[in-house]
Amino acid sequence: MNNHQWLLLVAPALLPCALIAAEPESSVMDVMTEIVTPVTNTIWGVENPQTDEEWQVFVDAADELIAAAESVRDGGTGPDDAARAADPDWKVFVDALVASGRAVRQAAEDRDLDAFITAANDQMYPPCEECHLRFLPGMQQ
Repeated sequence: MNNHQWLLLVAPALLPCALIAAEPESSVMDVMTEIVTPVTNTIWGVENPQTDEEWQVFVDAADELIAAAESVRDGGTGPDDAARAADPDWKVFVDALVASGRAVRQAAEDRDLDAFITAANDQMYPPCEECHLRFLPGMQQ
């Protein structure tokens, strides 16, 4: 049996696993309170990291932020999550959060505090605030 034949036999069996893995496991609110809030607080709390270990905290926080944003791109298990994800603005905010997380991560990798602060304040904060205004009135940063 060649590789192509093997793939044709195995792929249909793996499809249900892929679909299950793609379904959200948490509500958007859970992801925001349990992951996004702590990591953004870490990012916004930056002072003056000097060592590789101190900078790694911010690289890790940015990675967690990116992963959390990607995990809610298509909603979550909460009662309003499907409606949020269906709104085109939702994906705009998710994309902005992912982009800002990448900018924060790059600045941390470069050990560039000015770029880090700019990315955190000018790229990350505005979409967070705007998303809260749009989707969670009363829950601003």
